[in-house]
Amino acid sequence: MKRILITGASGFIGSTLAELALEKGWEVTAAVRPTSSREYLQDQRIRIIHLDFNEDHKLKKSLQQAGRFDYIVHTAGATKALRSEEYFRANTEYTYRLATVLQNTGLTPGRFLFVSSLAAQGPASDSQRIHPAQKAQPVTTYGASKLAAEQHLEALQEFPWTVIRPTAVFGPRDRDILQFVQLVNNGFELYIGTSPQRVSFIYVKDLVGLILAALEKGQTGERYLVADNHDYTTDDLGAAVRQALLKSRTLRLRIPMGIVRSVAGISELLGRWQGRMPALNREKLNEIARVSWWCDAARTLDELHYTPQYDLFSGMQETVDWYKAKGWL
Repeated sequence: MKRILITGASGFIGSTLAELALEKGWEVTAAVRPTSSREYLQDQRIRIIHLDFNEDHKLKKSLQQAGRFDYIVHTAGATKALRSEEYFRANTEYTYRLATVLQNTGLTPGRFLFVSSLAAQGPASDSQRIHPAQKAQPVTTYGASKLAAEQHLEALQEFPWTVIRPTAVFGPRDRDILQFVQLVNNGFELYIGTSPQRVSFIYVKDLVGLILAALEKGQTGERYLVADNHDYTTDDLGAAVRQALLKSRTLRLRIPMGIVRSVAGISELLGRWQGRMPALNREKLNEIARVSWWCDAARTLDELHYTPQYDLFSGMQETVDWYKAKGWL
């Protein structure tokens, strides 16, 4: 029986991965913070541990007690932070600390899979797609912190790391896209910018399927772009949500970037005062302002022998149905 450790397991990606790993008959250990919800980790077969990434000796002790794993999937990290150093601590320093403690204590797994982000690669030029060979040029601190973590892993000697760079992920349990779905459900579609943005997506179940494929078939030292390999625009996102909600008409508004920047600045100022970064902030606009996030994942799908089971529309239908069943809509 394969043993897998999942960090950040209370999140919607980590908890979905835990479920599918159990279905494969693997022994699953979920690393969560003491304050994290275990709502999606109720299966009694899941072992729960706490990893303190702030201190080497505490991290070492917890890992030694857990024993050696065949696979470790590191999904824990920060997607929103008030200060740049918080991104680099949670995404870069903690990743490097986990890897080095594993290596120094003789607990190196068969594969260490780091869930990075397409933000680490950066957008494509206006007329192109993001390719694996494209030079990494992140446009946000979040992306830069993920890239720095990748580079730390690359510098380790004889450490079996593999990196995946997912595009925008959506699915049940995700609260980020829920805000847009709720808006459409109320009859409104708000878009940033005067023209549609080129975007790519991956449904969470397909992301997890690719993670499992990368654990078993991926190559050490490789970075894999992850998307369903369809080209979408933000208008397609609205269409997918309308279809799932059976909404024939909505009021569609495109807000000029200048206005949005002003709103984002105010939103960020209020967020800092409240002690949490809002979803709409000035740095996030650095990504939104880029025209093309179309992603070429053909090599990933070919090398990992994986065919996505969902596109934006079928995945959104399942997501919306889940939101309704849970009373989120």
